[in-house]
Amino acid sequence: MTNESKTIRPDDLLTGIGKSIMAKALVYSIIGHFVLTVATSVPLFKDWTVYGIKSPSAINAIRTEENRKREEEERQRKAKEKAEAEAKAEAEAKAKAAEEAKKNPQAAATTAVPAGADGKAQAGADGQAQADADGNKKPPEVQPLPPKKEFQYGDDLSLD
Repeated sequence: MTNESKTIRPDDLLTGIGKSIMAKALVYSIIGHFVLTVATSVPLFKDWTVYGIKSPSAINAIRTEENRKREEEERQRKAKEKAEAEAKAEAEAKAKAAEEAKKNPQAAATTAVPAGADGKAQAGADGQAQADADGNKKPPEVQPLPPKKEFQYGDDLSLD
């Protein structure tokens, strides 16, 4: 009888075919997609806490404007510090020159800065800053760019 117990009936082979794994695979797929989406969106969620719920392009535009303003403020701060340092150095140089002039008036007359018609020091052609009557530095005048012209075809090109 041991031989009969090893035999499998054909109906027993078909019992597993009726079961479908579609529902189970669908649930796993939804969970996997949700986890993947959330994991890759963490930076967006952080941006939403700062800027509110906006599209990534709107957030990037806000960031660009903030960066531009910050860079402009930094540039103005550095320019102001540089102007203050130059004014301080110039004041120290004037004080030193005045002290030297008190000690030796003949040497000071030979090293004096040539003055213009109005008595102020002339700025060189290289764009150096001038000092006004109060001793404040003013930046050199910059010529504005010419107005933008419309595009014109050359003499050898026409649409006719």
